Amino acid sequence: MDAVEVATAIARGNAWSFLVVGEERQFQGNAGYEDVMEESYSYDSTVGNHRRVAVGDLVVIRTGREALGIGYVEELEVIPDQEKPRSRCPQCGSTGFKERTSQQPRYRCSPCATAFDHPRVETIQVTNYRAHYGGTWQPLEGSLGKAQLADLSLSKSDQQSIKAMDRAKTLAAVASRGIRLPHQSRAAAVQGHRPFELPGGRRRTTAAARRGQDAFRRALVRQYGLVCAVTGAAPAEVLEAAHLRPFATTERHLIGEGLLLRSDIHRLFDSGLLAISHDLTVRIAPSIAGHAAYSPLDGSSLHIPEAAPLDRAVIAEHHAATTATW
Repeated sequence: MDAVEVATAIARGNAWSFLVVGEERQFQGNAGYEDVMEESYSYDSTVGNHRRVAVGDLVVIRTGREALGIGYVEELEVIPDQEKPRSRCPQCGSTGFKERTSQQPRYRCSPCATAFDHPRVETIQVTNYRAHYGGTWQPLEGSLGKAQLADLSLSKSDQQSIKAMDRAKTLAAVASRGIRLPHQSRAAAVQGHRPFELPGGRRRTTAAARRGQDAFRRALVRQYGLVCAVTGAAPAEVLEAAHLRPFATTERHLIGEGLLLRSDIHRLFDSGLLAISHDLTVRIAPSIAGHAAYSPLDGSSLHIPEAAPLDRAVIAEHHAATTATW
């Protein structure tokens, strides 16, 4: 495909959610896949919907609990005639079993309830696929949870690794959470430039392995999306969890006393150069009013919903203490 063809595919493509490697994808006798979450997703011809994924499709990378990121398929690598080991229950031949971590025997078959230590292993021929989307990847970091993903899905099955999603609703949902995908021209431009050889040492299997995934920040992302309360939608990499009261003093992480702030805004906030008034408008200290990047923020409204669980009393307290020093 050339850039024009990719742009056309993106404009009218389908949407999918991909379940990342981990406990969920070990079901049905599968030994797992090598995924680099921010770059590509690997699957084979035993996976449902494997024939339907195409260049230009929108993909959401998810765990069983939340969405981790989103992007467009820029390349689709196809590797035929590969051998794959597959394990079966020695009693009934089913692949529907899981490993047990605290009980013996080691495995238990869901269909026939047989427990066993060693499955029967066979070798099958498959076609391997690797969907590359790294050039358009945008972190979601749990801003869409399990219930929201279910509402966007066109399939009710919890076992599918590749699930069809409503494309229009998915794009609207991520936009409402502050995620900004590249324009179609940019998405098309990266086609042909994704490496098929994956970089070593970058395999990640859970959101917890990602930067900044502490519980307080995760809770704020769930509440507000990837949106700086002062400046609006921002890349996940620059958003930080800010406490309205110093954590060293309170030693508490309360959602009502926290906001997501861009890193530079967070620094101004903690330095007493930016405050928020009781009517949820931004105030800038006179000492930085000459900076063109920040002076327009003075008097602007916060980018948070009206029903946000923000403690107004704490806001007023912080505002009074901060502006008293100006």
